[in-house]
Parts: sequence; C-alpha cells; structure tokens
Amino acid sequence: KKGTARIYETLNVKCQPVAINSGFVWPKNQSLSANKTITVSILKPINSGLNKEDFLNILENNIYSELDKMH
Repeated sequence: KKGTARIYETLNVKCQPVAINSGFVWPKNQSLSANKTITVSILKPINSGLNKEDFLNILENNIYSELDKMH
C-alpha cells in the first residue's frame, strides 16, 4: 500500500485501480479447484494531486466496494 502511494505521488499521474476477486475464488490455504471464474473490474481512474492519505483511502474504498459487489 505504501509503495503504491509513493509511486502515485512521485509520478504525479492518474492511478487506474483494478479489482480482482481471485482471493474469493481461490482462498488462501485451501486446495485449488478447476473451472472457476475470476472477475477483473477496471475502476474509475483516480486523478493525480491528492495527498497520500486521501489517495489510499479512495483507492481502498473503491476496490473494496467493488469486491463486495463481486462476492
């Protein structure tokens, strides 16, 4: 998370958030099963210029909101 904020701040460009539900499809420490569908959602870009805290809050809220819809 901190690395993402540093890259965002250093490059001063928009961030393109992506939500992926592979953690729900293949939970940690469980056996993998075939024929599962993973969904990838491309979310609305976050404009440059926010401070690190605001950026991370928006990023986390957007991704977790989308994951809640997928689950």
